[in-house]
Amino acid sequence: MFSKSPLALVIGAVLASSVVQAETTKADEHMVVEGRDYGYKADTNTTAMRMEATQLETPGQVSVIDEQIIDEQRASTLGEVLQNDASVSAGGTSRNRERFSLRGFELSSSDGFLRDGRQHWSHYRQPIELLERVEVLKGPSGLLYGKSEPGGLVNMVTKKPTSNTQMSLSQDMGSDDHFRTTVDVSGSLNEAETLRARAILSKETYGSYRSYGDGSEPETDRLVGGLFVEYDINDKVMISAHYDRTEDHGSVDSGAYIVNGKPVLGDKYIWDAEWSEIENDVENYGVSIDAAITDTISLNAGYNRQNFERFDVESYPNFNDYEQTGLIKHSGNERTDKWVFDTAYLDVTKDFELLGTENTLLVGGNWLDYSYDRHQAYYNSVSVAPGETVGKPGYSGRVRESDSDYKTYGVYLQNMMTINDQWQVLAGLRFDEKKTDDLTENQVSPKLGVIYHPAENGSVYVQYSESFMPIGAVNGDQYVNDGEELDAERGISYEIGTKWELLDERLFVSGALFDITKENVALDVEAGLDGNGDTLYDKTQGGEQKHRGVEVTVQGFVTDSFSLSASTMYLDAEITKDKTYQGNQPADVPELSASLWSTYEVVNNTDVNLGLIYEGERYGDAANTFKKDGYTRVDMGAAYTHKYDENFDIIARINIENVFDTEYQAGGGSTSSNYEGAKNVVLGEGRNYMATLQVKY
Repeated sequence: MFSKSPLALVIGAVLASSVVQAETTKADEHMVVEGRDYGYKADTNTTAMRMEATQLETPGQVSVIDEQIIDEQRASTLGEVLQNDASVSAGGTSRNRERFSLRGFELSSSDGFLRDGRQHWSHYRQPIELLERVEVLKGPSGLLYGKSEPGGLVNMVTKKPTSNTQMSLSQDMGSDDHFRTTVDVSGSLNEAETLRARAILSKETYGSYRSYGDGSEPETDRLVGGLFVEYDINDKVMISAHYDRTEDHGSVDSGAYIVNGKPVLGDKYIWDAEWSEIENDVENYGVSIDAAITDTISLNAGYNRQNFERFDVESYPNFNDYEQTGLIKHSGNERTDKWVFDTAYLDVTKDFELLGTENTLLVGGNWLDYSYDRHQAYYNSVSVAPGETVGKPGYSGRVRESDSDYKTYGVYLQNMMTINDQWQVLAGLRFDEKKTDDLTENQVSPKLGVIYHPAENGSVYVQYSESFMPIGAVNGDQYVNDGEELDAERGISYEIGTKWELLDERLFVSGALFDITKENVALDVEAGLDGNGDTLYDKTQGGEQKHRGVEVTVQGFVTDSFSLSASTMYLDAEITKDKTYQGNQPADVPELSASLWSTYEVVNNTDVNLGLIYEGERYGDAANTFKKDGYTRVDMGAAYTHKYDENFDIIARINIENVFDTEYQAGGGSTSSNYEGAKNVVLGEGRNYMATLQVKY
């Protein structure tokens, strides 16, 4: 009935844009541009070797969470996506951003995340509406991506233009006044289909089940837009450009105050002042080129700039006097932050034969230019009893200005050698340099992997890899070795794993045993007193952390009607050498965790979903002063698809999260000797729902 012509594309875009502008109080619809294929199984990944590689030929674990799961779960945050991987645990959400640990090591916001293989500054809520999948690369990844933590990396892969015209409009409406409208339009802009574009626009508003002391509730208003363009210069060269922007303006809820395992004043009380707010304005833009130079040589290059501006007003509730006076002190500040993140890369791939072996050689380099500026004005303090309005304090007159910048360069060499049908060897080496005005640091990172294929549908691998994180020079008059250059923290990993495609290659099963050591961690050791009687320190690098574990992942069809994505991890994580925390477990790292999402096709046009999330008990801080109980959360969903004709689908969906209204403490938390308990603890929301209507053709 509907013809997929460029005219229809334009008309659909105009109509959908009108809906987005007008419908700020309607439910959110979501569009799926590409064909739907149940199973959740990913045959390839692009992150592990900076090129598309099959899972069986990848020496390491890469978890792929595809658009189908994101769509079915109606995910709107990266945390909601990553809950599908048991090796990822959530941390705190203060400053209105999400924090995560991977295999027990915290992911840095500047070095732990990638967008399409480029380093990505993730100090804000990520625009999930622009993504077609998320790839979680497990273990140290210094070879191809430079400085990073030893747990791994999260790569967010954006949607790409399609040759045929496709459009989707979706509307979500859920608990806590949650509304999201999304339009996604893609297609060719000329008859030859050499010029293709994709435009995505999403408008979202939501409140909270929690409220401030004066009874008001938080509100967030979010707008995401993206434009992706591809042009085939000829049949061997394609150039692409992208631009996206995220505006996220929201109230602040830094989390609960926990004493004796229970939230003080209940799970709905917000301790921050009602005037606390954060405004994030982020834009990304860049270009890339993919070229087949010859039949055996290909080139990929790209550049991206990320501008991130944040206006932050917070009260920072202080609990030091709460036990004695019953008052909370609010001081706070307002600050303006600006980050600029420039990245570029160049990869050249060469296929060749050598002494009877087949080889794929990757030679490449990447570059990062980082700059940061901050202006911060402090408030006077005011003490208020819980349940009362917090008046906004006046300025104290104290102002802080700061800025920083650095550049990093890296060159790498990687070769995948296929010896025969059974054996493959991956080897690589990287050189890095980080420069500031005062210091230049250099690093070398190796990687080695061996893969054995006992059958066409399976592989067994062993891998050695490293990561590094520069920590600069000792800085401060309190150190006897002030100015001394320190070695980088290093992550060293040994891993053995296996991967199989079962049931006629419809079910992917993988598992791994890993041992990761983080060494060269900086420690302060007392070194006597100065002339004023103050303690002096010697900064050493005797700190160490060891994480050993096993993880298993299953994705795909179990039967023709039943598919699932499931993972579990057992982790023995310990701070093995530290002045204060030796023998402790890292914060928010459970010993056992598991995740499941499944779909059962009841009849041809009706599906039901069942999801389970389990997190074992874990400590809320590195001092191990408070513990969070383990919990199991059950989610359910159902979807009905009405096929109007062969090109036009109408989908109605309902999702219920936390079906049994389980109470649990999620990530985050900090403690102090000045007060009892822990603050900034994220509480899991009770039973909530999301209803969705999707229209796509």
